[in-house]
Amino acid sequence: MSLAPIAKKDFQDAVRSRGMLALVALFSLLVAAFAVVVRPTGQGTEQFATELLLQFFVGRFLVTPLVPLVGIVVGYNAISGERESGSLKLLLSLPHSRADVVFGKVIGRGAALSLAVFTGFLLPGLVLFALEQTGALAAFNVGSFLGYTVFAAVLGVVFVAISVGFSAAASTQRRALIGSVGIYVLFVLLWSAVTGQFLNAASGVIDPLPVSQQQVSVFLQAANPTSGVELLSSAFLGGQLLAGETVNQQISAVSMLVFWTIAPPLVGLWTFDAADL
Repeated sequence: MSLAPIAKKDFQDAVRSRGMLALVALFSLLVAAFAVVVRPTGQGTEQFATELLLQFFVGRFLVTPLVPLVGIVVGYNAISGERESGSLKLLLSLPHSRADVVFGKVIGRGAALSLAVFTGFLLPGLVLFALEQTGALAAFNVGSFLGYTVFAAVLGVVFVAISVGFSAAASTQRRALIGSVGIYVLFVLLWSAVTGQFLNAASGVIDPLPVSQQQVSVFLQAANPTSGVELLSSAFLGGQLLAGETVNQQISAVSMLVFWTIAPPLVGLWTFDAADL
């Protein structure tokens, strides 16, 4: 199995990319600026102040819209780009299977994006720590900040996997980009409206079933990777990760995050295997 060399090469290429460096710099500056502007300055515990800053400001206005978008940019041309340029034939002439190519690129580009997210949160973390030391910030919990960074990276990896799946299935970069952007628009911008309309239309069908409309609504929320990460990160910041009243919902969210990380590359591989290059 030669998955590791492909993952390593893709990781190195992505890390050295000027576009990736520019995105990291932009994201880092935005988070740092946002943290300074909306920092909690009143009285409160470290946990409350950090949760307020991350979950309700940085997460809602920066992480949820930007990190999935970066994941799409990183992944949409992973295979379709090499397919168009002809370098994919050269890659497959080496002892690499098509599965190695697909999952190697998911791992390599997902790791590169995770590193980018951690690097992007480094400057804001230092800024917040300095503000706390000077008394300009009510309180700052380093552990919560680092933990939230992990959830932000997970969100990015999920969208890299979805985008690479489209890249494997599509014959051109344009089609891969259209599919990936469509998923982004659905999950990030339209999910609440779409699921709300679905629940209203299906209310008569759901009522006779052994599940309530509320249960279906909870499942649909957990099925969205952005909502799932928001739920898990909120539980983590509140000290109730995989515990408390929402434990079942959290387990569903974890299951769906695993699903979205594995299923799109598998579907893409299935299509890619049948394609004549």
